[in-house]
Amino acid sequence: TNASDTGLPDQSIDLVFIFGLPRIVGGQESMIPEIHRILKPGGMLSYKKTRGSEKELIRKLESAGFIYSGKQKRIFFFKK
Repeated sequence: TNASDTGLPDQSIDLVFIFGLPRIVGGQESMIPEIHRILKPGGMLSYKKTRGSEKELIRKLESAGFIYSGKQKRIFFFKK
C-alpha cells in the first residue's frame, strides 16, 4: 500500500496522524487528496510538522478541503 493510494473505502477512517511521512512517500501533494478521501466527515487529521513554513502547511491543507483547528507545539490539527 502507498500513502497516495491506500485502497481503503471512502470516508472510512476517523483519525489520521502524520509524523515524518511526507518525505518518505514523496511529498504531501501525493497523499493529501487520499487522506481527504478516506477520512469520514468530521474526521481529524493530526500532522506533526518537522520543517517548512507553518503558514504554507495550513494553506496547503485548507486548499485541499481541511479546516484548521489549531496546534499544540508542533502538532497541527485539521478537520474534514
